[in-house]
Amino acid sequence: MRDKELKKAILICSMLVVGAGCMFSQTTPFGEGVFRYAPYGHSLLSDMHPYFVRLDFGGITNRTDWDWGQTGKAWRVNTFAVFGFQLPLWRGDIVSEQYALSVTWPMSATIWLDLFEHVTAPVVNADWRISMPVWTFLHRTQLGFLENYSVSVAPFKHESTHVGDEIVLQHVDHGYPLRRVNVSYNYSEYIFTVNEAENMRKEYHTLRLGLMLLWAPKKGWYFIDETDGDASLAQPRVSPWEMYLQYQYQSAASKHGFQAVVSAEIRNRALYGYPVFEWNEVDGVSYVLQQERRIFTYNVFAGVRWCNPKYDGYFSRFSLGVRAYHGNNPYGQFRNHANYNHVGITMAFE
Repeated sequence: MRDKELKKAILICSMLVVGAGCMFSQTTPFGEGVFRYAPYGHSLLSDMHPYFVRLDFGGITNRTDWDWGQTGKAWRVNTFAVFGFQLPLWRGDIVSEQYALSVTWPMSATIWLDLFEHVTAPVVNADWRISMPVWTFLHRTQLGFLENYSVSVAPFKHESTHVGDEIVLQHVDHGYPLRRVNVSYNYSEYIFTVNEAENMRKEYHTLRLGLMLLWAPKKGWYFIDETDGDASLAQPRVSPWEMYLQYQYQSAASKHGFQAVVSAEIRNRALYGYPVFEWNEVDGVSYVLQQERRIFTYNVFAGVRWCNPKYDGYFSRFSLGVRAYHGNNPYGQFRNHANYNHVGITMAFE
């Protein structure tokens, strides 16, 4: 009951915030701001789970947990597809063009595929994220280097992850004590950004600080159902937060709309507290117990972006580059694996 009451309270507060913002808007009447695209408050290119469309082809650190063919290779080329968007609900200038408010509804889904497995092409993991409306307040300061700053508040977000059927069946066949871990949780997210690029084509240095807070910290980031294996193997700790720092540089665009982009992220998050499994035909399944602990992850993108000179909105920008990642595996129940690496080609449609 408490969760339901809290959700109702957040929804009511959300409606009041939006209503107040629109009521005090002198430059943008309410009707004109409905479903209006906002050029700020979007994911940066270093975001692992962005709210735009992205396709990755890369070599990853291989483990028997997700190596369906049990190749035993240290590295394998895998494919990752992200389908994300932010539905614009309302955007307008508040009091004057110096202040602005946007309300968006973000959603995304990620699919991890092993397309180069010669017997089958298994879905290793799939996840999805949905949110209640997110409010982003922007203040255009025009103070030298500090051109603007924004504050985004997402009171309620949900992530749910699902291991692919073929991987789960293999875990059952091999006798894993844990066949599946249900990584599913609700959280709030707060983001502070300095120098939103606002789709401008000039040089920008953007800095972003984000904080994620679990709604039910005692439940943690995951749970193990009775049908999924031996829950006593899990060693959770109360680690109810996740924090990240992102930096993105974009050069001034050429006359044809091309600009160089570099984006980097450092994140502190939980390394999940259940066993790291290994399997081989001789010894079967072995594992090492581990307690949940905090770990840093590092993610860097470098490439070229093309900005459509005739259109400025969703999917008006295309980026091609290289991405490198190091840290714990950022996907589903595999977040108990440290020292996971990814290096490959990335295409993004913002």
